[in-house]
Amino acid sequence: MRIKDISISGLFVLVLLIVCAPVYGQKKITPVDNDKTKPRQPVLHYYDKHGNPLEEPVLFLADLDTVKTARPGPVYPLLESMSFGVNFFDAVMQLAGQKHASIDVWAELSLHNWIQPVVELGIGFADNRLEEGNFHYKGKPSLYAKIGANYNFLYKSNPDYQIHVGVRGGYSSFKYDITDITINSPYWDQSNSFSVMNQKAHALYGEVLGGVKVKIWKNISMGWDFRYRFKFKGSKGTNSDPWFIPGYGASSNISASFSLIYTIPLKRNKKDAIKDAVEAIEGAAEGGQTEIPQRENVGGENSQK
Repeated sequence: MRIKDISISGLFVLVLLIVCAPVYGQKKITPVDNDKTKPRQPVLHYYDKHGNPLEEPVLFLADLDTVKTARPGPVYPLLESMSFGVNFFDAVMQLAGQKHASIDVWAELSLHNWIQPVVELGIGFADNRLEEGNFHYKGKPSLYAKIGANYNFLYKSNPDYQIHVGVRGGYSSFKYDITDITINSPYWDQSNSFSVMNQKAHALYGEVLGGVKVKIWKNISMGWDFRYRFKFKGSKGTNSDPWFIPGYGASSNISASFSLIYTIPLKRNKKDAIKDAVEAIEGAAEGGQTEIPQRENVGGENSQK
């Protein structure tokens, strides 16, 4: 009986060990914190951006996640910038022999760096003795105005560089003189000359255009546009047809503009503010600064402590 009792007791202990062994051998699982509303914790950096060890670790507070889901729509503020330009393309063309010019100044409001309403105001004039004609045309300096908008294809990129298309509507009321009009009479072998003075006319016209803008220094840029023009409605002079329309041109429907531009930023965007904060922190790290840099308050967000 003694041996049997020992065998039964040993068998019981063996079964108990087999059942309890997985429980005691099981690893302790640490719960994962999935609270997305919890503020990010500061991270200590022991190396600079070149991989060199820092004398003391730097506490990095800025949220610099570079991999983000692209979102549709604009990335810049509604009132992104205001630009002012001077179009002097025709002034250059006059040096090449062109006999008319339309020179204007313009203002542009950039909305989200995307849609850009534009207003143009200028003055046009002409002075030409047509080689194939028999008269001298002189267009008196007259005002013209245009209004329209541009569409920037690079609205998510740097505003200093743009590729755009646009439309304009223009109007001008102008005066001109036609002098030295010569009429030859072969029958009588005579020629007569006369003039038509103080002619008045007006014109309403449109434009479609495409162009680029390129930064050259600080807030100064250059812009090039190629334009196709077409008339909506216009009047003739009392006894003549106008050869030149201010803001429109003469015989050709194709023209261009070449502008010097000055841009005034209206509101800094979040991307630029974060970039400045990163550069400040990196500069402090390279200079051996041991103080904890503070995070800039960007877009109304509270700094993390």
